[in-house]
Amino acid sequence: PVNKEWKVVELENDFIRVMILPEIGGKIWGAWEKSTGKPFLYYNQVVKFRDVAMRGPWTSGGIEANYGIIGHTPNCATPVDYLTEKKEDGSVSCYIGTLDLLTQTYWTIEINLPKDKGYFTTRSFWHNSTPLEQSYYSWMNTGIKAAGNLEFIYPGNRYIGHGGEYADWKINKENGKDISFYEQNNFGGYKSYHVFGKYTDFFGAFWHADNFGMGRYSAHDEKPGKKIWIWGLSQQGMIWDKLLTDTDGQYVEVQSGRQFIQAADQSTFTPFKNLGFAPAISDTWIEYWFPVKNTNGFVQANAFGALNVRVENGYLKLDISPLQDFTAELKVLESNASIYSKNISMETLKVFSDSILFNGNANQLTVTLGGNKLMYSSNPENGLLNRPVDTPKDFDWNSVFGLYEQGKENIRQRSFVKAEEKLNSCLAKDPNYLPALGDLAMLMYRKMDYEKGLSYARHALSIDTYDPAGNFYYGLNNVQLTNITDAKDGFDIAALSGEYRGAA
Repeated sequence: PVNKEWKVVELENDFIRVMILPEIGGKIWGAWEKSTGKPFLYYNQVVKFRDVAMRGPWTSGGIEANYGIIGHTPNCATPVDYLTEKKEDGSVSCYIGTLDLLTQTYWTIEINLPKDKGYFTTRSFWHNSTPLEQSYYSWMNTGIKAAGNLEFIYPGNRYIGHGGEYADWKINKENGKDISFYEQNNFGGYKSYHVFGKYTDFFGAFWHADNFGMGRYSAHDEKPGKKIWIWGLSQQGMIWDKLLTDTDGQYVEVQSGRQFIQAADQSTFTPFKNLGFAPAISDTWIEYWFPVKNTNGFVQANAFGALNVRVENGYLKLDISPLQDFTAELKVLESNASIYSKNISMETLKVFSDSILFNGNANQLTVTLGGNKLMYSSNPENGLLNRPVDTPKDFDWNSVFGLYEQGKENIRQRSFVKAEEKLNSCLAKDPNYLPALGDLAMLMYRKMDYEKGLSYARHALSIDTYDPAGNFYYGLNNVQLTNITDAKDGFDIAALSGEYRGAA
């Protein structure tokens, strides 16, 4: 080990402090709640690079951004562009960003700390500047400490594996353990839980021994994926404690994603497939990260605060850890009948607690704060999703569409040789299958076989002269063959479609 100086950007207000290391992938290295001095992200006091990432070096702790094709991307251990800014509203920002060389897409995150709030935000902007569909993978990988009777607060009724397999959440059927508690995962090897099954916009973790936690909030349409990663509690996993740190102990990861799961090869044969990033498209979304203190856990959270509702010893107990100043009415209903109402003035990170005698039904409670500022229902059926998790048993993967789907998945995983094989197998069954013709025109363009790419595109247009993909790749391949009039014609018609309008 050697002493080394790293460039550090710090954002700080009266409530929290955030540390960013632009020379190590722009990672948010740590964040602290100032009144307690406790970190709500895992703070690693050493930098120990290990051979974990796509390009090798990787180090644990904080929040790591991943955009491109897979987790621990090539940029996670190297310097990124950064810029600091003081804003007119009194907040401060640090922008980090870089070009992902594999996909030629550029990403930027604005890490913003408001002057008077108990949270910071990460606003992502991701742009595909290429004329080709690229792999679409974006997950935030957040490290938190494992010690302290850690509970994962993840609403859902099952978890999905990387291959699309699924099992119950929270109780493991095989051994009866409540796997939402870290220490109950003391069986088997590494754990990867994509928790699923409830319409929710938050997740978090709580260290009951410290009466302290962390939370993350974003709109469900922006970040529906939520995952837990555990190294494993046997020596197979615990060896990483000393491999990655000196004195800070074991950590776990809580992750947020643009998709429900981080799809692997076998997920192709399930509903949980990969996504593609259309050409010349930009995406943006925002997430909130915050501490939770002195609430004995929590059941709901957003940018206003974290709420805990529990029944203990004949009392209904209410705790709120607010993230901003506001005044609102706190109401509790049981089976639609009011049992509690109080106007309260909240101050940032000053906990409100109250309790009332209660002998009713704990599964029929509704809690509202300020009408719609924060809402919670204890009904176990509330928010359950009916989204399918199984592929039809009679689905034929050797059918025309089945082969096409496999080829499309290969494209989105950058397995272009396999993709070409599957798409050609698809055309062997149906030489006029339009989606396969368009994607082969794209693959030939990638191979710089422009004559063949143009042939596939012309075939597609002979079936449907308005086919968006056919027209777009007709244009691209004609550009390379200097057939400019035909190229312009293809782009003009491709511009009638929403998917290809910007690129065309």
